Amino acid sequence: MKAPEKGTKAPDFSLTSGDGTIANLNTVIQSGPVVLVFLPDINHSDTAEIADNFRDDFNEFLALKASVIVAIYADAASVQKFHDEHQLNYPIFPEPTGALFRKYGAMEGLIVKKPRKFAFVIDREGVVTRPFRSVDSNKFSRQALYALRDQMGRSALKTAGQQSGGVHSKK
Repeated sequence: MKAPEKGTKAPDFSLTSGDGTIANLNTVIQSGPVVLVFLPDINHSDTAEIADNFRDDFNEFLALKASVIVAIYADAASVQKFHDEHQLNYPIFPEPTGALFRKYGAMEGLIVKKPRKFAFVIDREGVVTRPFRSVDSNKFSRQALYALRDQMGRSALKTAGQQSGGVHSKK
């Protein structure tokens, strides 16, 4: 399946973490925007760095009322162990079947489809505002924050225009 493009509706999903936390996209976006991250597996060289950077920047995501949802192509026990070892302050979700990876176009390969690092910033209406088809492990958390701030700036301008009856030109 093809990855959702900027401006398209993000496919709904439900995930359950090892501690029982449930993330359903249509429910989570009611509280604010979402950063949805796909990581290929627990042992991938970038997984720990990406997860740790989101942990370190998590208060900034909270300040923006944004949720971080990380799906890892691994079993529940491995994901929970990883979560505990890295002392993550947000839930991470096992996705051992790859169904969500396929739904979001995060499986690539000509013959054998393998999970890839992909991410999406999704607004409160469920629309993808920024797809990340390549993720730089040491910069990604900051890039996601910049994308959220940009999205929120556009949203505030849109709301202000609606409240004032639209944008008016000077006469």
